Amino acid sequence: MNTSTQSGRAEIDGRIFNPFSRDFIRNPDPVWQMLLRDHPIAWHKDLQMWFVNSHALCERMLKDNRFTPNYRVWEHAPAPKPDTEKNDFDLMTDHSLFMVTPAEHLRLRKLTLPAFGRPVMHKIDATIRSLIVEAFDAIGSAEAFDVYTCLSTKLPTRAVARMVGVPEKDDAIFHKFSNSCVLATRINLPPRQRDQAIQDSLEGFAYFKQEIARRRALPHPGEDFLGSLISAKDGDDSLSDWDIIAVISALITAGSDTATDLYSYLIYALLRHPDQYELLKKKPELMENAILEMLRWSAFGKLPFFRFAAEDIEFDGQPIRKGQAICVNLTAAWHDPAKWVQPNEVQITRNLDGHLIFGAGAHFCIGTYLARTQAAITLQEFMRRFPNATLSNGDGDVEYDYQHHNARRIVRLNVQTGLQALRKAS
Repeated sequence: MNTSTQSGRAEIDGRIFNPFSRDFIRNPDPVWQMLLRDHPIAWHKDLQMWFVNSHALCERMLKDNRFTPNYRVWEHAPAPKPDTEKNDFDLMTDHSLFMVTPAEHLRLRKLTLPAFGRPVMHKIDATIRSLIVEAFDAIGSAEAFDVYTCLSTKLPTRAVARMVGVPEKDDAIFHKFSNSCVLATRINLPPRQRDQAIQDSLEGFAYFKQEIARRRALPHPGEDFLGSLISAKDGDDSLSDWDIIAVISALITAGSDTATDLYSYLIYALLRHPDQYELLKKKPELMENAILEMLRWSAFGKLPFFRFAAEDIEFDGQPIRKGQAICVNLTAAWHDPAKWVQPNEVQITRNLDGHLIFGAGAHFCIGTYLARTQAAITLQEFMRRFPNATLSNGDGDVEYDYQHHNARRIVRLNVQTGLQALRKAS
């Protein structure tokens, strides 16, 4: 074990674990296994945060209310602003699902339930399906295509935009807003980069304030997601404009940036395991379990979840000080052999009880439905159109964005569709 100690504290540094190194991005599993074996919990001296790596400890932490997603508790958080100096990003943050008290969080979750109900989701399914079908139609009968260019860059932000109710003509505003919201919430970015992201988000906040006001002035605000949020009531209680904008921002954070990787990694995982592809074609009823398993295997985040200690805590024998940051390293946990047999293999029939694919506890991912829907429709279309698809040159000529702030982002994944051979055979 290479862990050093300071007053009994387990410590590691960048020589032991560097989530931004090219070797880790290309082949993370050996690093995850080392962390799981030797450093289930340790303070990272270079990144100045705790890393919790094992499945059992990640689950415990996510369900422990002494650890909060409220980054304002962080010891390095910017100083609080007086109300007179707050911009729209600050006002949204005041109402964010990640920042409010547990009681307020429960209230927001309860009021937003109708927007995630079956009637609204059914309409969203149809919209997302049309976007995905359109993207596959553009690929057409090509003998090869790049998943990143043809799917990953085109669909995620548009899918969230349509879910929220943003029309196609406003895609550019929403795309900028989406990117800036994601970057503004990442504590691992330099303060100057976060500040620029906050400034870039302000146009989007103005857009949604105007749209909510327009909808409220109508006899009925609509039956889509945004309209359902505006109409939501629990007795005399309802969502304020900033409550609604905070929910939209949370959905963007959960379902836009990460979904870019969803498309690439699902197809990569499926074609890397051709026996599982054949099994899924024979047993499409395994689709939901297959999606979860491929997400578990893909584990494409570098620094998945952050939590902050709301008080001085001893956790698994380690002294965590109030205000310290913790990376809940779910990507390592998803490959923990103490939880999963042969964790580095895709097994779409695997029993996934107790998984943490979408987190756990009170802050279970708000974008779960959106992610599953996009994944299922994409794989259905892919399998229907390209049943004999393979990765080009065995690995898809895979290439990564080594500078991405948080994801092991694939930026090239070439697929051979097999259509030419299929045409010849017929």
